[in-house]
Amino acid sequence: MNERRHRIALLGLWIGVLLLLFRPQLHGMDTIAYYSWLRSGIIQGSLDVSDEFAHFGYLAERGRSPTGYRINEWPVGPALLWSPFFLAAHALVRMANRLGIPIAADGYSAPYPMFTALGSAFYALVGLELLRRTASRIVTPAPAFWGTITAWLASPLIFYMSAHPFMAHAVDFFIHTLFWWEWMRNNPASIRSRFRLGLIGGLAASVRYQNVTLLIWPALEDLASFLRQPWERWLRLLMLGAGAGIGFLPQMIVWRVVFGQWVVGNPYGIAGAGSFDWRSPHFLDVLFSTDRGLFLWTPIAAFALLGILGPLHRDHPAWARALLGQWFLQVYIVGSWSAWSGAAAFGPRLLIGLVPIFAFGLAALYALGERHWRMRPVIVLSLAAILWNLILLARYGLQDVPRMGPVPLEDLWLGQLTFPLRLLGRMGTLWHALLRQTP
Repeated sequence: MNERRHRIALLGLWIGVLLLLFRPQLHGMDTIAYYSWLRSGIIQGSLDVSDEFAHFGYLAERGRSPTGYRINEWPVGPALLWSPFFLAAHALVRMANRLGIPIAADGYSAPYPMFTALGSAFYALVGLELLRRTASRIVTPAPAFWGTITAWLASPLIFYMSAHPFMAHAVDFFIHTLFWWEWMRNNPASIRSRFRLGLIGGLAASVRYQNVTLLIWPALEDLASFLRQPWERWLRLLMLGAGAGIGFLPQMIVWRVVFGQWVVGNPYGIAGAGSFDWRSPHFLDVLFSTDRGLFLWTPIAAFALLGILGPLHRDHPAWARALLGQWFLQVYIVGSWSAWSGAAAFGPRLLIGLVPIFAFGLAALYALGERHWRMRPVIVLSLAAILWNLILLARYGLQDVPRMGPVPLEDLWLGQLTFPLRLLGRMGTLWHALLRQTP
């Protein structure tokens, strides 16, 4: 399958996922908070989200900051990335009004959430194509393609780009992929490429605060080779920092206006939404708990880890170390948070930014398989992992597993085998009932 066919297949799968799962509905505190920045900034020209919280019924539980603004501790990055789609909806609504079609240009009517949700799905698609291209730099096209679609369809990303698109996770995946793509395609780095990388890293930190760790790896790369080209390395570090500062500046402005500070150490703590213990007491829970633990809910991640530790580290050691370091730090940070499981969540949603790393590890593992056994075992493993995730997604949607909290291990794993049989039994019962009602 050549490059063109890979792109077409990726697009076809993306369309299929949207046809089956796309649901542009705002529900839950997180989605309301992200969307409130967007609507308040564009429609009202203000950072006071009181009207939005009142509209969605959350005003009573949200206090005011020392500056008098309604507290919204969620980052502003998703709203920035969604803004072109929201503005397109606004322009379309205004045009419809001029044609005599009565659609409220208030940021709440149907076109606004529809276009914004499509924005999340679009960013996921662009991220997937960038991910496939980046993986193709380290392996041949077929393992890169299968690594990409497996990391996507066998992880929570499939759910959060379609059925729950107002969360930050789809744009989080995109910005991570953009960062790794920019870094890998500029090796050795130039001063300009370091500025662009810093800009992406700063924006990534305004999508999810924990993403600031991305900037560590190019900085370490420059410091490691400092003695060879000291002045150029200093300039690269300077431009990396300058780009990061500019990329994160919108978030700092929001903090300054809303909280009265340029830098807020723990915005969630201000609202009583969670505390951090930097001993990371939940590190192992993040990986192994039945309450959304990575390896139990997304077992393909274990194969990805093998790919990074094995063939990828052998062929691209510096790259593999950066990916492993980012993986470790993300698990460490999430494990330090009192809300480490993500509450109501399909799988380990707080680690969706690691999906590109899963893809690189799987691509390296699949390339090894391609050399020894061709692609058939690779395809079987991918399809099995995707089927596992789709069954789990169906169980989550039908509440066969609880939306939050731990799940008994036997229910989580053995239920994957019994659920399809139980579902077929229910469908058979329904079919017989319909036949009995037929005259």
